[in-house]
Amino acid sequence: MLLFRRIASVLALPLALVLLVTGLSVVSKNRQTELEQTLDEETQQAFEPVFRFAIASDVHITTNDNTNAERLGKLFETAYRYSDGHASYRSLDAVVLVGDNCDSGSDEEYEILKRVINENIRPETQMVTVMGNHEFRYTGLEGYERHMGEPRDKHVVIKGLHFIGMSPNPTDTWHTPDQLFWLGRELRKAEKDAPDKPIFTMQHGHIWNTVYVSRSWFTQMFLPLHLVYAKYPQVINFSGHSHGPINNPLDIWQNSYTQIGTGTLNYFEMERDIGDNTVPEGSRNAAQYLIVEVDAQNRVRVQPFNILTEDFFKTPSNTDDPGKQLVWQIDDVFDTAHYAYTSARKKTASIPYFEQDAAVTAELTGDGKVRVTFDQAKDDVCVYGYRISLYDNAKPKKAVAEKEIYSGYYFEPMPETLTCAIDAPAAGSYTVKVVPLNVWLDKGEAIGTEIIIP
Repeated sequence: MLLFRRIASVLALPLALVLLVTGLSVVSKNRQTELEQTLDEETQQAFEPVFRFAIASDVHITTNDNTNAERLGKLFETAYRYSDGHASYRSLDAVVLVGDNCDSGSDEEYEILKRVINENIRPETQMVTVMGNHEFRYTGLEGYERHMGEPRDKHVVIKGLHFIGMSPNPTDTWHTPDQLFWLGRELRKAEKDAPDKPIFTMQHGHIWNTVYVSRSWFTQMFLPLHLVYAKYPQVINFSGHSHGPINNPLDIWQNSYTQIGTGTLNYFEMERDIGDNTVPEGSRNAAQYLIVEVDAQNRVRVQPFNILTEDFFKTPSNTDDPGKQLVWQIDDVFDTAHYAYTSARKKTASIPYFEQDAAVTAELTGDGKVRVTFDQAKDDVCVYGYRISLYDNAKPKKAVAEKEIYSGYYFEPMPETLTCAIDAPAAGSYTVKVVPLNVWLDKGEAIGTEIIIP
């Protein structure tokens, strides 16, 4: 088994390339090419849930800081507040945690985790958890099963809906062949028992190249897991590990099944696709989870929730009504031809743009930096980030200095202006250009200004 693990780890990158040509990112020609990220009032009113659960990951309970334990308590409080106030369905049927629930898996951390759960959970709510990689640092599988009273892997049925969860093994986010056989068997059981319903599955690591930050952080067994899940379009698979913001439009992915990221209660981390820092400034301002509902027609509605504002996330687009809630809805889990959240979204995505009165300024600071300040661009979906470049006016073809930064779309409210510092080049006349990027890294038109460096 150790040899098998080593071979698989070595082959991880080639397997990733295989996935590109074998269909993980392939989109059916008949699939819907336009995405409606939010539901209008009439559609939301038509959705009457008959089942509800809250799901999160990467709580990272620690003995050094009580912040994450408090945030977990807020998860229960806000989920119950929403459920209690719902017009037609007032039950919270389950709370699900998808790994790295403790920062190191020590007995003390588990005791804090259990205390928060026991102080907040109601009798009608079922708790479902799986392990992450962090829990293996101290007590490992033995500590998890002893404290949580659950087996490593589990298949539970709650009000007729199936939940299948797998925990990793001690090597990062590894799953054994035996677990994969078990998963296939349990999925067959779920399909036979509830052939017309969604199946909710979970493991800590993402499937590679699906949701946001899954190209940087993913389970080592992503290929066989993908092949198992791909047999069941009704699978809605939840994963964490990456700490990616859940209000990113790419946090939901559909192809042959549905994959959704579960965010973090600890700190943000970004994909390795912009700049040289995947942990942005203010990353600790991250506490988020999902409320998932199912109606009598087996439609599924997913509502990202921001614990820090104690409200549902609004659309990350800064062109929309600031009160417009971000909602993902799957009207038919079986109909892959009409999945809305596929890579086809890129084809119809808007290009970010600066408004006519958008301003950019540049000034030399005392520590040898050029400080660039500019107004945020606009976008119909999400302004992801910016590329700031300095061009020597004597040789304008190539930038002499460049920096990329995130837009801060993951904060609420989103900042109206941004500032970054770039190392000042040699004396001369320079043009500063700011280019906006959307989540697919498509570039909008730049705005600029001039600066003289003495």
